[in-house]
Amino acid sequence: MPHGTAWTAGEERLLGTMTDSVLAQRLGRSRQVVTLRRHVLRIPPFQPHRQPWTSAEEELLGTMPDQRLARRLKRSIESVAARRAAKGIRIFNPKTHRWTAADDKLLGERPDDQIARLLGISKMAVQHRRSRLRIPAPGGRTRAPGPPWQPDEDALLGTISDVAVARRLGRPVINVSRRRRRLGIPPHGHRWTPEADALLGKMPDQEVAGRLGCTAKAVARRRERLRIPAAR
Repeated sequence: MPHGTAWTAGEERLLGTMTDSVLAQRLGRSRQVVTLRRHVLRIPPFQPHRQPWTSAEEELLGTMPDQRLARRLKRSIESVAARRAAKGIRIFNPKTHRWTAADDKLLGERPDDQIARLLGISKMAVQHRRSRLRIPAPGGRTRAPGPPWQPDEDALLGTISDVAVARRLGRPVINVSRRRRRLGIPPHGHRWTPEADALLGKMPDQEVAGRLGCTAKAVARRRERLRIPAAR
């Protein structure tokens, strides 16, 4: 591989996860080029014997893929995986855990981070389950709020029914519908046609929304995209 070859995202993710000389040999680049690229991206060198783990760092184990956590903590992937295994925490994958009645009982008795460590899953997986079953956190009177929406979750809205999205994400259907409407995304099955576009600007957005079965915000977004002024 020529030294002047552009770096790929996959290659850059390896920086700092092993010594520069080892990575250079693996990628077929010179050690100087690898070191320079790491400095440009401000990635610290690989330090297998760096400072001890803190409790805050250990709480993040299993809450995200090891590779992502390694970048966040500026540790090697190997050290993150080894620490997670030593703590008996399963690798991040919330879809693999099968919830039992005993597991669900814990939701009303212990904090989410404790449950996550006990079951060997991520805290986000616990929050999803609590939100889905509408079980309040211990000591609370109201239902625990769901976890923050992620870009990949927002991308699902409107592509399938709200019920299907809720089932896939482990969120209440009402929360999914509310989020979709807030973002102005029409429900699944709605497609803009020339006939629907012809209604834009000829009547209020709310009335168009009622006819098409979507939100007024979705109508406004479509109208603005086509640069059609609102009806007076």
